[in-house]
Amino acid sequence: MNRLRSAGIAVALTVVLGSAALAQTPPSNPPTAAAGTSPATTSANVPTGSAQKSENYWRGRTLAGTPVFDDNGRRIATINDLLITEDGKVTQAILLLQRPRGKLVAVPFDQLHFAPSRSNPLTRVPGPGGMAAARLGPSVKTYGAVLPGATRDSLANMERFRFSP
Repeated sequence: MNRLRSAGIAVALTVVLGSAALAQTPPSNPPTAAAGTSPATTSANVPTGSAQKSENYWRGRTLAGTPVFDDNGRRIATINDLLITEDGKVTQAILLLQRPRGKLVAVPFDQLHFAPSRSNPLTRVPGPGGMAAARLGPSVKTYGAVLPGATRDSLANMERFRFSP
């Protein structure tokens, strides 16, 4: 039953994200980074993270909510959503800014670099009486995202991203 529910949620998320991506225009002023780079792990560490990798693939449901850091390890945003093209490529990451609170901006997904977390975060798991917090096992590695060259100010100065109805 849980597998069926998870599969249904994954399909629904893909459809919703795919249809939202069609109505979007890319931002006019994304932070600068080397063109043609792909999201990769870096040798740096970040304080916390929630993204998980399985073999050579990022787990989609763990990317939403992943903290985004600047080059100095300061948290500057959180991944709010991903825009996926009809051919299945993730092209944009929608970031929720810390300041100004609640502002969304879009950056090219390939500008994000993933770095291992120094701490093992809590995850919410079903338990008696509702959801309970549990520490991830030691074999689960988590990652945070680094957006090279970005600062809180550079993200705050970007055009606000809005989902089209």
